[in-house]
Amino acid sequence: MTTPEEHALADLAEGLKRSVTFVVTDEQMRAFAELSGDFNPLHVDAAFARKKGYDGCVVYGALLIAKVSQLIGMRLPGRDSVWASVSFDFKRPLYVGREAEVEGTLVNVHHATGMVELGLVIRSEGRVLAKGKAEVVLGT
Repeated sequence: MTTPEEHALADLAEGLKRSVTFVVTDEQMRAFAELSGDFNPLHVDAAFARKKGYDGCVVYGALLIAKVSQLIGMRLPGRDSVWASVSFDFKRPLYVGREAEVEGTLVNVHHATGMVELGLVIRSEGRVLAKGKAEVVLGT
């Protein structure tokens, strides 16, 4: 999808949900390491990560947040939205090559200010990896 969904503030209601399903690849991990400058071996060296008790390379938390950006900018609220804040609690790691989903649910719509609050959950293989929330301003 390259065209963002359009939602008028008046049409947004609490409980509305959207999600994005994704798989983080080795190539994306390398690109993110270059972009961020974070070459922590837990993220770039599978043998090292396994020695430390993980199943393989751990996907960067900030890369998961990038998928939240996709959800917010492309799906809910979509076009004309700008992040005001985001917070996350990470519970479990996501590993490279495993499918995951980020889901957003509208929990508050402030029509007077144009602000919406989203509850966010990242899941993989039926398990919650992270929970968070975001505040988003919907422009006019």
